[in-house]
Amino acid sequence: MADLLISPLVSSILKTLNSLVLKEFGIAWGLKTDLENLGSTLSTIQAVLQDAETKRGKGEALKNWLRKLNDTAYDANNLVDEFMNEAMRRRMDSKRGIKSQVRATFALLKRLIFRLKMGHMINDMKDRLDAIIGEKNKFHLREGVVETENVCGMERGQTDSLVNELEIYGRTDEKEMIIEMLLNNSSNHDDDVSVYAMCGMGGLGKTTLAQLVYNDGRVESYFELRIWVCVSVDFDVERLTRAILESIEGRGCSISNLDPLLRRLQEKLFGKRFLLVLDDVWNEYHEKWDRLKNALKCGAKGCTVIVTRRIQKVALITATLPIHMACLSEDDSWSLFKQRAFGNKRREKNLQLNLIGKEIVKKCKGLALVIKALGSLMQFKRSESEWLSMKESEIWDLPDDGSGILPSLRLSYEALPPHLRQCFPHCCIFLS
Repeated sequence: MADLLISPLVSSILKTLNSLVLKEFGIAWGLKTDLENLGSTLSTIQAVLQDAETKRGKGEALKNWLRKLNDTAYDANNLVDEFMNEAMRRRMDSKRGIKSQVRATFALLKRLIFRLKMGHMINDMKDRLDAIIGEKNKFHLREGVVETENVCGMERGQTDSLVNELEIYGRTDEKEMIIEMLLNNSSNHDDDVSVYAMCGMGGLGKTTLAQLVYNDGRVESYFELRIWVCVSVDFDVERLTRAILESIEGRGCSISNLDPLLRRLQEKLFGKRFLLVLDDVWNEYHEKWDRLKNALKCGAKGCTVIVTRRIQKVALITATLPIHMACLSEDDSWSLFKQRAFGNKRREKNLQLNLIGKEIVKKCKGLALVIKALGSLMQFKRSESEWLSMKESEIWDLPDDGSGILPSLRLSYEALPPHLRQCFPHCCIFLS
């Protein structure tokens, strides 16, 4: 992950070098030229970093070059931070004033030593960076490939049952099929609780389809209770039971032990036909699922659980019937992209942008999450050159997990401003 973050790091170093405090300090201490030369070298590197980071998957030599640059950039950052800290200390000393000749002489000596030390360190750092720059030509890197302004960010957190049906494309047939199964459930199954698993890779639209089913008027009339819980990675029976109770009762649950929680849940569900949606399930352990399912076997005939999950193994554990979702059709994909990129009230009159957009959509492979992400990104880009840069980006050709999602979403990452990209190292601490 480290080599993904060189560009924002270099931007941060340049920002510090260009600060007024450091410029004044450099002039006062005779290091103005050294700092300017270091800044010039970093600017030369920054000019090609976007292209280098885009092509990082193209060969081991480029990866090694980026790793070497990454290590040197962190050393440069530490050096500039040290220089800034000294500048701030000297500024405070000058405000307090020096009261004796002895202290004045001692301060002058420290100044000369620091000036020599920092001069050597800055020049050594510049030499290291110059050597790295000398290697960049063999990678044929271009300057200023990707712009970093105005981007719509994305995040995956807690889901909910609310949905705007006017913004959904291409799930009508699947929605009707699932609703028909739910309404006919009481006559087709002998189980106390039937479980349907919506299967598919991440970004396909499983949560959206579950929301459409959950909010349909026929479903609302058929079930006495409808409950929505986002599960995610942590399939904790106590937490999920409490979340189900809170959804039913509309308030927080103060019960802390699992057994009374499960008994309270059975009291609320007893004799009622309910629909429970467990969104984004990752758990693969039989015992956890069985414990929760046993507590649900107290309702009326026709009770149903809908599970959305991306892991095939989970469907085999949890589901009475897996439902495999298809990718969006080309027409539905274009409608979704167009709605995000051009908006509902305005239609793009530039025919060339439409043609380029359709080519971008083909690369999204019918994945709703990717289409929405890139559509939201392109709404801020109005020139043909920006759209062509997106379509022709080499990120599309990078290897990934086979889903096509990672190269697509990497384009959104590349468009983030540097100060937002710097958040990623902190996230990695918690993911590693």
